[in-house]
Amino acid sequence: MHPIVHHPVVTKLSDLFENSNLTTRLASTLASVSPYDESLCLRIDAVVCTSDNIKSNITTGNDKSLPLGWLSVEKNQNMTTTPSQVTLRNFPGSGNTVNSQPMSNDGFDNPKHVTVSGLRPSKSSPMTMATEGSESDSDTGADNRLPLPKTRIEPSVRQFHSDTRFPQRKKHKKDTATPTLQPSSIDKFIAGIWRQVHSPVTLSVSFPDRTPEFSIRTGVSQTVFQAVNGLCKKYYDQSQSSRALEMIVQAYWVECYEARIASIRLEYPSYTNAEARMAALKEACTTLTWHEKELRNRMAIWSGYKKIKDSGGWASLIFAGSGIYRICKYRIGFDNGLIPRLHHIASSLEVAADTLHPGWRDLLRVICQNGPCRYSGHPHEWVTVETGPALPLRATYSHLTLPNGFSYQFVDDCVIDENVFGGDDPRRGLQIDPDICQLCQEKQTDDVVSNHCSCFSTLFGGVRYPPPVQLYSTASGKNNGVIARCKGFDRGVAIAEFVGIVTRGIDGLDVMMGGTPDQPYQIFQGQMGNFTRFINHSCRPNSQFQKFYWRGVERILVVSRGVASGSEITVDYSDSYWKKLRKNCLCGETGCRFAHQLET
Repeated sequence: MHPIVHHPVVTKLSDLFENSNLTTRLASTLASVSPYDESLCLRIDAVVCTSDNIKSNITTGNDKSLPLGWLSVEKNQNMTTTPSQVTLRNFPGSGNTVNSQPMSNDGFDNPKHVTVSGLRPSKSSPMTMATEGSESDSDTGADNRLPLPKTRIEPSVRQFHSDTRFPQRKKHKKDTATPTLQPSSIDKFIAGIWRQVHSPVTLSVSFPDRTPEFSIRTGVSQTVFQAVNGLCKKYYDQSQSSRALEMIVQAYWVECYEARIASIRLEYPSYTNAEARMAALKEACTTLTWHEKELRNRMAIWSGYKKIKDSGGWASLIFAGSGIYRICKYRIGFDNGLIPRLHHIASSLEVAADTLHPGWRDLLRVICQNGPCRYSGHPHEWVTVETGPALPLRATYSHLTLPNGFSYQFVDDCVIDENVFGGDDPRRGLQIDPDICQLCQEKQTDDVVSNHCSCFSTLFGGVRYPPPVQLYSTASGKNNGVIARCKGFDRGVAIAEFVGIVTRGIDGLDVMMGGTPDQPYQIFQGQMGNFTRFINHSCRPNSQFQKFYWRGVERILVVSRGVASGSEITVDYSDSYWKKLRKNCLCGETGCRFAHQLET
């Protein structure tokens, strides 16, 4: 068999078209030709035709062939130049003789091209292949060349095409939903004040000794680490106290500065107001050893401290977060609602500060303005009022005719009625593992270090802070309600546990039903409980009741659906509650279900 049969080009063609007979027919054709000489070559053409006349085009010789290249039969290699006379002996019936011009290595004509800016079109470019009678034909002897076909030849290499349709962006649809508003600098500042008030920080004017009680360089054992934690807490509280003392003195300095100006004008009647200010400023610079410009820059910030104190009281200044410096330096919100908002919450801030941090007024001793707390006792024993000072909780129920008046005991956990259940807790699940959470299947323990359940870490298995809520007097006739402070409660966060006396058999009063049909119980908040007793109903609530097992005991939680700061916390009391109550709902929602219950 002739070596040309096994040439890589022939093999690739046979594989490409899956024609295993190609090599056999080619060997048979070459065997009939003798002798071999250098002029004998194999011409490889492509023919363009329709699918219904493939055979007729090949046999009649009416094909429009596209020469791809030549293989030298004698030398068994590609020919870089076209022979002047080629005898076509590929297959029976195709014995044609043609004159052709030099070809390039890739099998295409290689005419001269006009170069533009150093760029030359690709040899396989459709522009070159589909153009006939171009300007370059006169340079290469177009009469002796193979005619250039008008049919576009698709290149064998993969290329990018500019006509490819990339995925189009979807047209922006107008969002009919209300956009979510981001908190402003004023909102963040006020939220920072509430957060600091409800934090466990301890403010004091007496600072402890800096020396630890024992060596903390003996290794990081649990005892040493606890000691370091104690130091961190101690000096964090000290730094907060120092910062508060600094702002107190600086705000008071502004008051004294203005008073000194008035005094100088009384001593020197000929002084103008500007001259009196300069005299007082020089007196201060002498003692502070500051340049006049430096003192003026600080005065701008100090005067901001004074405005905040005048609007929200000393509590708003002392419990302000670190953002107060920026607020006062750039006067953010001073002319855009900050002062009225601080004035609006001044009484509420004082209630929270007095009840959660009874010693905070001791800081005012530095300027001799300290005094006793105005509000004492539990934080929720006071009801804030927009028009004035907070009222005692008892006073807001004076309209009720009760034998012994209104009395309420605040407790942190449920109290089991021993007269009904003895020493048993009816909330305990009989087949519930007290060490495994029913939601996350993690370990539950009251020890914060070893607890792994974080379903409601603000209430169970974690560090607990006072809930950032207050009782307030509603303006819709519902008497008292519960308002969220700080930044509100995100969706899914537990606000509090519904606690009271766990009993059974109460009828005609508001109770929370719990347990199972075989072992039911009631939680009654008429005499004891927490602030959840004052959460009002809404037909469109922002929180809900949810059951949760902690340490094998069923708990009923108030879980947020998304409560914004300054909003009233509401729940749905359920249809069964309202069906037993002859009273109209006062929630005020558009889709209220029981607004006209008495009429029906």
